[in-house]
Amino acid sequence: MTEAREAPEVDGVAPLTRVGVLELMSFLCELSMLVLLALAGAAVAESVFGQIVGAVALPGVAAATWAVWMAPTSSRRLPNPRRLYLQVALFAVTAVVAGVFLGHLVGLVFFVVTAGVFAELCRREMRDERAQRV
Repeated sequence: MTEAREAPEVDGVAPLTRVGVLELMSFLCELSMLVLLALAGAAVAESVFGQIVGAVALPGVAAATWAVWMAPTSSRRLPNPRRLYLQVALFAVTAVVAGVFLGHLVGLVFFVVTAGVFAELCRREMRDERAQRV
């Protein structure tokens, strides 16, 4: 079970989407992005105030960007592949920031895993859209 599937409708209630392994991994990647940005933001400054600002501001900007253009419920959600391009760019920035402040290996592993997971999600979504048009 690696794909999200629609559950059957029961008593007129809208079905819930079942979450597969890939969707779970994508959610964990999103959370890890926020955690890495918070850790890197805290590592940027030496003062406690600066650490708090960095730990809140960096993930805040990423979360706002995600909420506007990538969240499934957003009215301005980008279509694929443009959404994938923005996701990969956001992951690349996160990887560079994490690499500089938390270690190169951390940034590299984060980028490889997240780019791979979201590229596969994009591929599946585009495949499903093509299949629906036929």
